[in-house]
Amino acid sequence: MLWLGFCLCFTLPGRKLLTMKILSGLFLLLYSLTVPVLATENVRFAYTTNDVDASLARYSIDPYSGQLRFIDYLPLGKNPPEAVIDPSGRYLLALSQSINRLFVYRINHQNGVLAPVPGSPFDVKGAGPFNIVFHPTGRFFYIALRFSGVGAYAFDPETGAVRVLPDSPYPAQERTRAVALTPTGHFLYALNSYVSTISAFGVDAQTGALTPLSGFPIPVGDAGEYDYQYLSQDVPSTAGAVPYHMLIGVQGRFVLVPNLAGGTISVFRINPDSGQLKEVAGSPFFAGFNPHSIALHPNGRFVYAIRGRDSVIEVLELDAKTGRLAQTPGSPYETGGQGPAEIVFSDRGQRAYIINWDSNDVAQMDVSTDTGALAVREVVKTRSGPWSFVLAEGDKALPVHIRVFAALGEKGLSWTKNRDLSAMRPQSVAGGVSALAVGPKQRLIYVIDRAAGSLTALSLNKAGDMEPVVDGRVATGKGPSDVVIDKNGWYAYVTNADDNTMSVYYIDKKNGRPKPVKGSPFNTGKQPTFISLDPAARYAYVVNTGDDTVSVYRYRSNVTPLIFETVYYGSPFATGKAPASIEIDPTGRYAYVANAGSNDISAYRIHHQTGALSSLPGSPFKAGRKPQSLLVHPDGQWLFVGNHDSSDISVFRIETALGALADVNKALKLPFKPGRLQWNSADERLVVLADDGTKWLTLSLDIHTGMLARATEPPLKTPILDLLITAQP
Repeated sequence: MLWLGFCLCFTLPGRKLLTMKILSGLFLLLYSLTVPVLATENVRFAYTTNDVDASLARYSIDPYSGQLRFIDYLPLGKNPPEAVIDPSGRYLLALSQSINRLFVYRINHQNGVLAPVPGSPFDVKGAGPFNIVFHPTGRFFYIALRFSGVGAYAFDPETGAVRVLPDSPYPAQERTRAVALTPTGHFLYALNSYVSTISAFGVDAQTGALTPLSGFPIPVGDAGEYDYQYLSQDVPSTAGAVPYHMLIGVQGRFVLVPNLAGGTISVFRINPDSGQLKEVAGSPFFAGFNPHSIALHPNGRFVYAIRGRDSVIEVLELDAKTGRLAQTPGSPYETGGQGPAEIVFSDRGQRAYIINWDSNDVAQMDVSTDTGALAVREVVKTRSGPWSFVLAEGDKALPVHIRVFAALGEKGLSWTKNRDLSAMRPQSVAGGVSALAVGPKQRLIYVIDRAAGSLTALSLNKAGDMEPVVDGRVATGKGPSDVVIDKNGWYAYVTNADDNTMSVYYIDKKNGRPKPVKGSPFNTGKQPTFISLDPAARYAYVVNTGDDTVSVYRYRSNVTPLIFETVYYGSPFATGKAPASIEIDPTGRYAYVANAGSNDISAYRIHHQTGALSSLPGSPFKAGRKPQSLLVHPDGQWLFVGNHDSSDISVFRIETALGALADVNKALKLPFKPGRLQWNSADERLVVLADDGTKWLTLSLDIHTGMLARATEPPLKTPILDLLITAQP
């Protein structure tokens, strides 16, 4: 498989350092190079470095199910190959190999938010940083510099500050792609890919300085026939098997090296006293086509060889005494996507996450601790070109607090914390409020006035009152119909139903003031009435009710808005008659459109590179009369449909592997015609607003059967035109 057209874009597994324990004065470690898994099971957050759009994405992880959900992302330097967590678990470090910088962030353990430390990003004083390993003390770390050898650095675990050590970088040989430390921290090995050798160094535990070991470098080993057909032109013909990655076994006995072109894994026994390496009998061992990186199961028994070109993972069993590798029955296993780059273990090895570079996703896997077998549980889309994946511990999850915001037309806007819509206090806003959106921090509210053709920014003060942002009122197009804010709070998107356009605004990060982006407004189809963004904020979907289509827009860099229509890939895409709304499932793989004129739901698969829509088998799916509103349950298992003319709610089970819909129960009859649907995460309730805004009710859900039951039905004092429920710890 060709990664961006050149071989340097193959990634290495990110190194996850584990909790250290001191027993009898010795470090007994499960650490980054040995097993990418956290020793404790309070895993709350995950992060990916994403090569194509140079970003660092943040995810939440359900502590019970391991379910992954995209939160937001940060821009990084170009070509970020790896991120790691330091041994204390307080900092995340991410490399940028194109600008030779190291980004260091402090982790907020309540919400996973990353804050850059003073001085970040740091100059690594070398070229092509690619792979990081921490010393067991946490006071030093080392970087494989592809064009400079081995970089050595001091790390302050109190501040996150980085200092280049004297004599760094230390010379190695051509294309140093990986570094590995023994569990004791006494020896460091560096892998030189283009000459098929390993360099070795002794490590001074007090200063972090490196001293070359005698007898090195040594050859990785001859693997016979080599496959260079998909590698770039800069791979020399003398490169041999092209060793691409390196790790050390759980007990520190063996060094394992996958040979990309050779289709093998070389295994060396470590002399614990001298650091010398000796290849074990039978090495190199067959590992399937093009293994570009490997990982070890936490039990140390299974080796996972990632075969990016075939999009599979080969599982081999490691003999703890001899170091021999043997293929396991049932191997290789699918990865849930295309172009796997890394596998990381959690939950004591019963769970794993695989990032797929080509298909831009993360697959959650179930793992058999007896056989090493893998099974896909769920796949979640992310930013473009994920290269590295890290898990982070967090504090115990805080209770979920919700806020309810309501557009009240000429009476303005209201909000409440107590979940009772009937108790909300209206607050006047200049003009009327027909629709609203809330920023990710829930402090900024954006409202549209359809009659006036305007977007107004409001801020929530400490007293709980909403105040207009200074100069925060801007013109939209004619007949603004809907508004959304992206996950980062960078941009606001407004559909204008009366002039067939989409207005896009940059949001000032200091004061929340919206400002039209260059070129705004942008053309849409006829009568755009609804807009939605995918969970990873890569695509914007505009429902054009007037011509029965959906327009799709994308970005061109990690900081540009979603304004470039994917015309070349088929946009706009056909729907049923009179589409009213669109809903993207939480994994970002499927889109559903409510067709009010044809009484059905169109279902689509979202293309992983372009955002283009392709109809799923069986689509469209029959709904009630005039379906207008949609909502997918947060776990991605259920789709709720509000049928206006039949005054009921349909519930469909989503086949997560295919995206198809199954109508599981008889539609629940309502005492009114449904309008907006929202989910109350604090109470696990579906909230249904009447189309005329005069009534609302909450419904309980049987998560196993999809059955809905009426829970509460309090009256409303003021009609609501639009409703938004947000949830935060």
